[in-house]
Amino acid sequence: MDTENPAMEPRTRRGARRRLTAVAIPCCAIALVWYALTPRSAAEPPAAVPAPPAPFTQIAAHTPSATETFEALDPALPSEHQRGGAAGADVSEFLDCLIQPSELVAIGSPVIGLIESIHVQRADTIRRGDVLVELESATERAAVDLARARAEMDGAERARVANLQLGSHKEARAKRLFDSNALSLDLREESETAAELARLELQQAREDRRLASLQLAQAQEILRRRTIRSPVDGVVVDRLMEPGERVDEEVILRVAQIDPLLVEVTLPSAMFGKVKPGAKASVEPELGGDQVYFASVTTVDRVIDAASGTFDVHLELPNPDHALPSGQHCRTRFLEP
Repeated sequence: MDTENPAMEPRTRRGARRRLTAVAIPCCAIALVWYALTPRSAAEPPAAVPAPPAPFTQIAAHTPSATETFEALDPALPSEHQRGGAAGADVSEFLDCLIQPSELVAIGSPVIGLIESIHVQRADTIRRGDVLVELESATERAAVDLARARAEMDGAERARVANLQLGSHKEARAKRLFDSNALSLDLREESETAAELARLELQQAREDRRLASLQLAQAQEILRRRTIRSPVDGVVVDRLMEPGERVDEEVILRVAQIDPLLVEVTLPSAMFGKVKPGAKASVEPELGGDQVYFASVTTVDRVIDAASGTFDVHLELPNPDHALPSGQHCRTRFLEP
């Protein structure tokens, strides 16, 4: 019978590991030698040779200015040329401008109503106060006639005057009789009260007539609002509604005042302070041929637009014969004082 010896088991395992190591090391060495001696395939590309480093080139240092820094941070900002930053900007240079109406008025109705008639057409010349539009006003005219009749009625006032005269006579006679002990105190007080009532009734009649006059003025004002007049001298630019239409808040006509004309000029910020109100300028419209007109400065903006670096100047150009049409481009030059 075989018996196992526990003390022999560790020795056996150590011996097996030594034999395995002795075999594995020579095998690995043979494999490495074989790989080193085996020739490479022709299709395999050779290893790339690294290029020599480029010679060092010294670059001059450049410190950007504040303007370049802001323009790089925000390309939407205008450049120095766009901002008109040239220190040598001259007011005597020709500048682009635009001729506009001095006023452009949208004519509507102050009340809701039905248009009865329109008395002007597009391009008509009009004067301040001319009747442009009339609304249907039969009801308002009837109200004016009624109020006028009430204001003219004076029968009640005349009756109260006569009653007051009678009461005054009775009061005076009662006082004489009372002074001569021919009339009692009660009758005297009764005559005085009747006279006072007559005076109050006359006052009420006069107040009623005054009220009737005010009602007449109110009715006339309501009727007047049914007639629309021109607020300016100018021309009719557009006619947007026709008779028979109901008007509420809509625009009926557009009217432009073209005497004087408004000349709009945009100047660079470098010219701020060089143009003053009242300064004179020559204006050459693009449709005026070689004709030169003269205008005067009326308004100079006190705030410069930060985005464009410009400010606006308005000039007044007389146009008494309406020879110059508005809406055209022009060029202007400010004259030396």
